[in-house]
Amino acid sequence: MDQVPDLRDMSKDRRQLVEHLRALFAERLDVLDAEISSTRSAFTSDTKSSAGDKHEVGRAMVQQELDKLEEQRSKLIGHQQEIDRVPLDRNYEQVSFGCLVSTDQGTYFIAIGLGAVEVGGSTWYVISLASPMGQALKDRRPGDLLTFNGKAIKVLNIT
Repeated sequence: MDQVPDLRDMSKDRRQLVEHLRALFAERLDVLDAEISSTRSAFTSDTKSSAGDKHEVGRAMVQQELDKLEEQRSKLIGHQQEIDRVPLDRNYEQVSFGCLVSTDQGTYFIAIGLGAVEVGGSTWYVISLASPMGQALKDRRPGDLLTFNGKAIKVLNIT
C-alpha cells in the first residue's frame, strides 16, 4: 500500500525548499558579481601593449567571458524572480506552478528547471511545468496514474 505523505509536512517542506533555493541563488549571485567585477577590472586595467593584435585578441576573449558571466547572472535573476512568484500559502488540488507533488517515484517541486536538490536529507526534483515530466504531471490529482518513459507513476499527494 502506498504511504501518503502528511500535507502539513509537505507544506513545510515546500516553504523550506523555497527558502533554500532563495539562499542558494543569493549565494550564486554574490559569486557571479565578484567574478564579473574581477573580469571588468581585468578588462579595463589592461594597457595597450606593443603586440597590438595579441592585445586586441586578449581583450576580445575577456569581453566574451564577461558576456558569458552577464548571461549567467541574467538567468539566475530570472530564476530568483520565478521562485519569488511561488505562492507559499496556497493549497493545490491539481498539479500546477508552485506545488510540491509527491509520487511513488519521487517528489517534484513544480517551478523552474533546476534538477535534483538536496535539502534536509531529502532529494527534491525541481522542474519546470514546461519540462517533459512537468507536462506529464500537469493538471494531475492525487490518486492519478500516469506513464512516463515507460514507467507507471502514481500521484500520491499535492501541496
